[in-house]
Order: sequence, then C-alpha cells, then structure tokens
Amino acid sequence: MLLSWGVLTLLSTLAILFYFYCTRNFNYWKNKGVPHEKPRFFFGNLIELFFPKETTGRYLEFLYRKYQCPYFGIYSLNQPCLVVKDPTIIKTILMKDFQSFQDRPIFSDEACDPIFTTSLGIIKSPHWKPLRSKLSPIFTSGKMKLMFVLINKCAVNLKQYINTILGDDGLDIKDVAGKYTTDVIATCAFGIEVNSFTNENNRFRIVGKQMFEKTLSRTLQIMCYFFAPSVVKLFNLKFMNPEATSFLRKAFTDTIQQREIVKNKRNDLIDILIDLKNKETQDDEFKFYGDRLVAQAVLFFGAGLESTSTTIAFILHELCINVDIQDRVRKEIKDVTERCGGLTYESLQDMKYLDMVIAEALRRYSLTAFLHRECTTDYRIPKTNLVIEKGTPVLIPLFALQSDPKYFPNPEKFDPERFNNKNRHTIPSGVYLPFGDGPRNCIGERFAQVATRLGIIHIIKNFKVERNSYTKDVLTFEKAPFLRAKGGIHLTFQPL
Repeated sequence: MLLSWGVLTLLSTLAILFYFYCTRNFNYWKNKGVPHEKPRFFFGNLIELFFPKETTGRYLEFLYRKYQCPYFGIYSLNQPCLVVKDPTIIKTILMKDFQSFQDRPIFSDEACDPIFTTSLGIIKSPHWKPLRSKLSPIFTSGKMKLMFVLINKCAVNLKQYINTILGDDGLDIKDVAGKYTTDVIATCAFGIEVNSFTNENNRFRIVGKQMFEKTLSRTLQIMCYFFAPSVVKLFNLKFMNPEATSFLRKAFTDTIQQREIVKNKRNDLIDILIDLKNKETQDDEFKFYGDRLVAQAVLFFGAGLESTSTTIAFILHELCINVDIQDRVRKEIKDVTERCGGLTYESLQDMKYLDMVIAEALRRYSLTAFLHRECTTDYRIPKTNLVIEKGTPVLIPLFALQSDPKYFPNPEKFDPERFNNKNRHTIPSGVYLPFGDGPRNCIGERFAQVATRLGIIHIIKNFKVERNSYTKDVLTFEKAPFLRAKGGIHLTFQPL
C-alpha cells in the first residue's frame, strides 16, 4: 500500500511539474500588455493549426479580424509568437530594420536534414547573405532570357498534350500543370528532359508527388519544423521526403559529373552552379561542398514545383469562370506576338493584362498562409513600447492581408483591374506580398513568372477553357499547410 501511494505521489508530482513546464510562458503576452489568443495546455494555439477546422490561412484570418490592433500574440506550444497586421510595421520588419529579422524561425539542423537546412530559403545568418549573393546572378533577366528556350519547349509539349485530351470532362488541371512544371524544373535545374506528358511515371514526376504527399504524418512533420522544433530534434524528423531527397541528390550529382566531363553548355541552373563552385576562393564566406550544392537544386525543384503548378491551376480556373477575362487575355497574346514578331522573352514583358491576371490570382489565392521572421536582437517597434525579444517568431498573415476589404474592396471577386497602372499604386506597401519583400524575398520570382506566363500563353492562345459538370464556381480548400483545392480543379479544353 505504501509503495502504491509512493508511486501515485511521484506520478502526481511529475504531472504537476510537466503542466507548469508546458504553461510557463502562458502569461508572456499578458505581462507585455499585448492582446492575445488564450492558449491551451501543451499546444498553446497550435491545435487549430495542427488539427484545423479550416485552412491555416483562414484560421489566421479569423484572428486577424478578431483583434482590432496593429499586432496580437499567439503561442506555438509554449513559445510566444507575434502576429503583425499593420502594413507600416510589416514594411519596417521586412525592409528598413531587416537586420533585426534576417532569419526565418524554421528549425535548422544539418544533422536532421542537411538538404533542407542548407538551402537558401532556410539557411540562417551569417551564411544566408553570401549564399544569396552567389545565387542571385542565376535569376537575372539575362539568364532568364537564356532559359526561356528551355521553358518554352516544355510549354509547347504542354500544348501538344492538351490536343490529346480535348473535351475530357474528368480533367484535374492541377495534375496537368504539375506535369508541365515538373518538366520545366527538371530541364532547368537538373539538365534532364523528362516529358511527363508522354512518360507520366518518370521518376521526377513520382518524386514531385512524394514531396507534397497529403498524409497526416507528413503534414505534422512539416508543421513541426515551423512551430515545434523541439519535437523535430527529439524524433529526428525530416522535412524532405528521404526517398525523394536521395533520388534528386543522385540525379543532380550524376548530371554535374557528366557535364564536367563533356563540357557542353545548356545555360541552365547546373551550368551556373558549376561555374560558381569552380570560381570559389579560400576567402569565400560560404563554400559549396557536400550537400550544400545539391540543396539549392532540390529547393528549386520543391518550391518551384508546387507553387508554380498551383498558381497556373488557379489562374485557369478563374479564366474558365470569367470568360470575358479569358477573351481579353487571348486578344492581348495575339496582338503582342504579332507586334513583336512571335513569342519571345521580350514579348512576355509587354503582356500587361496577363501580368494583372497573374497578380490578382496570387492575391486571391495566397499559396502560403503567412510570412515568418525570427527576431535576432531585442527590438522595439517604432512609436510603441513593445520590445520584441530576441528569438521571438514574427508572423505576417498573407492570406488575411490580401483578403482584407480595407485594402482590396470585395476581396472574394477576381478582378485583375486592381493591378492596372492606376490602381496598383494605391495598394499600400506591406499588404500584397506573394513573393515576400526585402533582402530575403523570393529569389525565384522572375523564373516563376516566366514559367507561369509561358504555360498560360500556350494554353489560352490555342484553346478555350470551359466549364464542365465538375467545375465549381467557388473553390473550397483542403485543411493543409499549403493552399490546395479540395477535390481538384476541373475544367475542359476545347479547340478554338
């Protein structure tokens, strides 16, 4: 009996200690006088993110509208996080005082995932800046002009494929766009032409699906990297699918070895990375060795594949629903290509209405729910008494900002005119951020724009995009970290 009471007392004591450990910071925002969402034991406010009733973007939008103030607090387990709403503060964080917010608060440990944590998007100070400087020349307009030929060839294959599926009512355009984007990134980043339209089961296509598989376990692992780093370290979780990572590593290193032997040039990412590696000196702050070179190509594949294919799918959905907009895009493509003597890199820059359509799609369908930065020094928000302490994550709720009727009247309406020359300049800085802003904005924006435009151009120039019995005027979305249409995006292609 005494032993039983002793065990019970020990367990009770451990439970109490565990409770106080998990809730030790739960008065943090209250003590600072910051409006905040009441945390729950252990999870803080993460239960709504890990097991959401809505998408992550919608949940943050609910909080965004609930708190009528420039910022508010939430808890990631017991870690206080600040959600910033005010565009002026957002602009200050991303640009003016960027030196205090250089890193992203994503778990980063080469021992857990060397590919993910040494890629440009994730790597932390002091390494991110020299790496960014090395990679920036890859995405200049001159380099994009050279890659234009490679991307356009993939877009021609897309057009030829659509000719074989005319009138198909069961089509999910996200799958079609995924094949096109897989081909674009495989040829530009890995130097391999795979043509997913004729060889749907090629390894690049399979790996692309593996990287974004919709299982609960993968979703939880990804969310842990953002919000529960202690869990990542405890269980040695991988952000990247290990099988996909192994394949991409081998494909990349094999191509580099072959390219260095035969010395042929394709003006792709591999050529540029080889040149960067060969030009390194002992004084370089960041050197490519081991998986560090591979990491840039793998991130390029993963980030570019999902974002570009999803954007194309959402654009085609809106062009299907809004026939007048589709007709206007088609007319502009025809007029510009005739005036420029064909489809060229320069002619893409003249398609202003298409640019407006893409911009509105990126506003209406924010692919990521938030931008995030980590405060790297104690920082007082200008004109306030709030000091953001070193190590505090800061979230910028993109979906909520880009759906705020204060900045975008009637935000549920798809209206490209928001981004015409007159209206574009009335949008406050700090509320429209599809590619981020400041020194750590998305380095691949120009590449994504070229790939998206060419895909849309070859489709709209040659086909009508029409509704079918499966088409939904208003899309609903999966409860996932990234924006995905529930049940797919269905439409039909008809010849002009």
